[in-house]
Amino acid sequence: MPSAPSDATTRHVEGAPAIEAGGRFLVLSLAVAVLAFSMMQTLLVPALPTFMGEFGIDAPLAGWILTSYLLCGAVAAPILGSLGDRYGHRKIMIVTLAIFVMGSVLAAVAGSFAVLLFGRILQGVSTATFPLALAIVRRHLSGAPQRAAFGWLSGTLGLGAGAALVIGGVVLEAASWQVLFVIGALMGGTALMLVVFFVPASSRGTASRTDWVGTALLVVGLVSLLLAISQGGSWGWISLPVLGLFLLAVISLFALVVVELRITTPLIDMRTLARPALAVTNGLTLFLGFIPYIFYVGLPVLLQAPLASGNGHGFTVTETGLALLPGAILVFLGGRFAPLLILRIGAKSTAFLALTLMGIGSIGVAIAPGNLAMVVVFFSLVGLGNGVGFSVCADLVASLAPRDEVAAAMGVNGVLRTVGSALGAPIATVVLATVAVSEAGAATLPSFSTLFIVAAAVSALGAVLTLALRGESGGRK
Repeated sequence: MPSAPSDATTRHVEGAPAIEAGGRFLVLSLAVAVLAFSMMQTLLVPALPTFMGEFGIDAPLAGWILTSYLLCGAVAAPILGSLGDRYGHRKIMIVTLAIFVMGSVLAAVAGSFAVLLFGRILQGVSTATFPLALAIVRRHLSGAPQRAAFGWLSGTLGLGAGAALVIGGVVLEAASWQVLFVIGALMGGTALMLVVFFVPASSRGTASRTDWVGTALLVVGLVSLLLAISQGGSWGWISLPVLGLFLLAVISLFALVVVELRITTPLIDMRTLARPALAVTNGLTLFLGFIPYIFYVGLPVLLQAPLASGNGHGFTVTETGLALLPGAILVFLGGRFAPLLILRIGAKSTAFLALTLMGIGSIGVAIAPGNLAMVVVFFSLVGLGNGVGFSVCADLVASLAPRDEVAAAMGVNGVLRTVGSALGAPIATVVLATVAVSEAGAATLPSFSTLFIVAAAVSALGAVLTLALRGESGGRK
């Protein structure tokens, strides 16, 4: 009985003509899947006050509508990425999108906060679409088309999160909060059909036993860490529950490293992740996740503060989203422009440029938070740098990780981006609540300047970290 064709044979003989003919549909299908996931990160931000009134909950509890999505995503991304490496990325992508649609429908018809939260947890599984999409691109495209696809997907990731702030506000003012989840279900269903019809299957990896111990340690470690980060502001950063969660996270993640180094089929290959260039790339991704959330939290507060207070612009939710839209568009354009930069000046210089742009943008907003033109223009620079940065990090991870572990490595990289985002939100809240506040306890213009200086400092630290990268382009081994 003849043996099945190898992955390389499938790519260059059987798969190449079909992929060449439908390559644009391949990337489009994956981009829609990533767009559905990225939009649901921030689509509900304008609706949090509505949920508080609808279900009679306070602000910290309402925050779990966002936190549960991040928690589930942080856990699901590396696990589903690893399963994709073993059983086929397209197959796991289809399962992931189906769960996302189920969660969207469940949340749309939720009659209680518990049901809504469960729906959000199911939606969070969609975080895995990004690493799975990058792994599919890595398997079926190469060279310039591969870099271009990475740029599309990375740009879409940032565009979705930014544009959702606008869409969420408009929908909320014109309809009910249930429509937000209907939008998610429609986008997820569309992505599911596109993946079924236009994404080719790839050969399965080597069958192996599931690393249940590693999976359990990863779940406990990440849930403990992100729970402590998200609740530190309300529970108290030095309270016993928060300190206990941080300790549990450290113990669990340390045990994970020990276990993964000792077994033959680990969930996460620590030796691969320990490679210097990959470790630096993951560190940069942590910063790239952190910095935008400083602005996602801070700018709406700044723009919507009453004009009479002298510390805001008096915008509505929709007007706030429109002010942030140029930054979201430039995230997308930055992702599209990054492949050209990588080819021309290399990954190292491109990453340095990305963090430098974010730093300049942060400083510009910090200098004049009361000037609307300055806020819009310099936040757009932050968006441009963020789009370039995500794209170059995706290119680096895809080129540095072994071919049969790309999705798992992307999953871990996605976890760090999620952790950075989860760190950004509470830190922004703490700064605005404690630094240079008015007698009434409201944030003032110096409060916002301090917050954006924090973003600038983190950008500068990231720019220094890029100097540890190798000089050649990310696409070369």
